[in-house]
Amino acid sequence: MVLGAGIAGLTAAECLSDAGFRVTVIDRRNACGGIHRSRRIDEYTFDVGSIFYEDNARIFSLAPDIKDMCPSVRRVQRRVSPSGRLLHYPLDVREMAAELGIGLAPALLDLALSRLFVRRDGTLDAISRQRLGKQLFEATGLKAYMARYHHRAPSRIDEEFFFRRMAQIEKSTRLSVLLRTGLASLLGPSHRPEQIRRPLRVRPECGFEALFSPIAARLAAKGVRFELGQSLESLRFDGKVHMLRTDKAYHFADAVVSTIPLDTVHKALFGEGSGLVSLDMTTLFVSADWIAAEAGNVLFNFHKAGRWKRATIYSRIYPAPDDRRSSMREYLAVEITVPPGEAHDPLSAFDDFSRHVTALGIARNLALEGHEQVADAYPLHAPGTKAKVQSLLAAISAKGIVMAGRQGRFEYLPTSSGVIRRVIEELESAGLALPSQEVAA
Repeated sequence: MVLGAGIAGLTAAECLSDAGFRVTVIDRRNACGGIHRSRRIDEYTFDVGSIFYEDNARIFSLAPDIKDMCPSVRRVQRRVSPSGRLLHYPLDVREMAAELGIGLAPALLDLALSRLFVRRDGTLDAISRQRLGKQLFEATGLKAYMARYHHRAPSRIDEEFFFRRMAQIEKSTRLSVLLRTGLASLLGPSHRPEQIRRPLRVRPECGFEALFSPIAARLAAKGVRFELGQSLESLRFDGKVHMLRTDKAYHFADAVVSTIPLDTVHKALFGEGSGLVSLDMTTLFVSADWIAAEAGNVLFNFHKAGRWKRATIYSRIYPAPDDRRSSMREYLAVEITVPPGEAHDPLSAFDDFSRHVTALGIARNLALEGHEQVADAYPLHAPGTKAKVQSLLAAISAKGIVMAGRQGRFEYLPTSSGVIRRVIEELESAGLALPSQEVAA
């Protein structure tokens, strides 16, 4: 039995089926894809979840020809700086110098001293100050972005976030990179050309269903059963057989692989929450008369104001046909993490976003076309969370359940290839990725 029909669950089903197991996949949604979902609203197609894939992404191995359905585009990432300017993402040395002006010299001194004297203590705050110095950490807007993302100070977040979720920032703040780019900015032309990045694949223009339906169909042809639209309520194990009760049926299995949130499984097994905290996400589906060309097609909010953290501008990724271009508005998805304990409030979130980008001159005449709430979108790693997660995983594993994927193991896994790799590792470690006796999995 596989719990969850997202990328992790579909990968687990593939591995188990190839190993000779009879597999059933259960998911609370009525479609495969997990957090990745699309909505068609009039002439626009909006998404929840990242739409970008490397050309060699492992997801393309789950079904033939799906890669050919995914257009190749260049991701143009920008950030709203603390001054309100649209700058490169993640960080650019020349732009940092221009933003600071006469404050550059003390900031560089602070950076040098921080490299020597700031010690990592396991927090996001310490690793960020060590890499950039306190002044640059604040002046670049990185501190504001991190606090906006987590709804708590970086001193209360584990440094794992820096290395896992913010890999591009981590790479751009390495000392060797800062020295190399800093020297190039001093010796190079005053206006550097746009760096040409390798094209990426994006989900099919019509939405995620076109990507995940062929994967599910291929698995179904191999004998995998899908029981969708069912929410897990309880889970029991008598030492030999697992009994799962959903809101619609009872299921029995000799083995269970879970890719759904760790906290959900813990509640089903032990009748109480795990104590872990995940952030829900509100995604706004927005159209606009105009968006500044300098905003690129993915825009991050490093400004001191605004609750939103990232906007993906689909009209820059899926341009309208020539005969509709004059009548089409720009359209985008805007992500806002929801503070723990607070409710999904799309109208308030849209009002805040609209006022913010309009005041900065980034967009005009915005309209809210729709919205979606995603529960447990991001794991919240406070210092000490890693040890707690390992203890919880050990307790669940003792019940014969294999936890896999980003949700299942409460991990930061920002790419689909990373998710697939970790699922395979867990199944191999549990001996479920190897051919063995037929198991009602």
